[in-house]
Amino acid sequence: MVEHKYEWPEGEEIIYVRPPVERYDGKLHNYYSADSFPELQPLLDNWKGIRDEILAVEARDGALTTQNSLSPAKVEGEGSWSLTYLVSFNWLFHENIKRFPFTWSVIQQIPNCVFAGVSILPPHTEIKPHYGDTNGIVRAHLALVVPEPYPTIGIHVNGEERGWKEGEIMAFINVQKHHVWNRSDKRRYVLMFDFVPKPLLHRMTEICCDALGSQSFIFFYKRYALVRALPLWTHQPIIKTFSLVWRLYLPIQRKFSWATVKSGNVQNVRY
Repeated sequence: MVEHKYEWPEGEEIIYVRPPVERYDGKLHNYYSADSFPELQPLLDNWKGIRDEILAVEARDGALTTQNSLSPAKVEGEGSWSLTYLVSFNWLFHENIKRFPFTWSVIQQIPNCVFAGVSILPPHTEIKPHYGDTNGIVRAHLALVVPEPYPTIGIHVNGEERGWKEGEIMAFINVQKHHVWNRSDKRRYVLMFDFVPKPLLHRMTEICCDALGSQSFIFFYKRYALVRALPLWTHQPIIKTFSLVWRLYLPIQRKFSWATVKSGNVQNVRY
């Protein structure tokens, strides 16, 4: 098993994967050593607290079944994939943040983290092959509850398969085609998060807004035949318009969230 040190490849351009043609032809490796990203240490230091908070919320409120993705991957098997967003490309999910204040406080210690969500895969369930949003981020999983080792529970990224170990981080490039399975009799829990690597930090706002713009286009593309019938040359101007809307909205949302905290309506949550 090769552990690569993260470097931005020479000549690599930031791209966003979306229909009608979904593929990634860049030079990034499939997996990277978590040691390449020392800024993630707070997650390793606090993984048990994050796990315990999530399990406590489920004990109090019932099993998490949320699916916040605008365009979730297809799932096959006995269960439904649960993905509870806290933040998505700096778009804050306030109600979910209030449910997981400790987890959010740890995430806030990683300033280049732009996405975080609680991912729960039920027994005998598979997330079918799909692509991520962009090569401008690194996807990572903090393993919280892994009832069985690989190959019973695992992930396949562009021809390479691996499994999780509780309390450890797996970093990979999710813009590569990948799929995940749980063939055990118990639920698998990971904290899923994306971060902008240091070579691209100066473009973090651009990456977040363009990724959300691309996601917005995908949302309408998959739901409306009229959008799918549009000529290809119209796609990019539409996406750029969505990106501009997100560029205007995200600072307003953050200002509002800070005002909410100051007013005392949210306790033990730090934005």
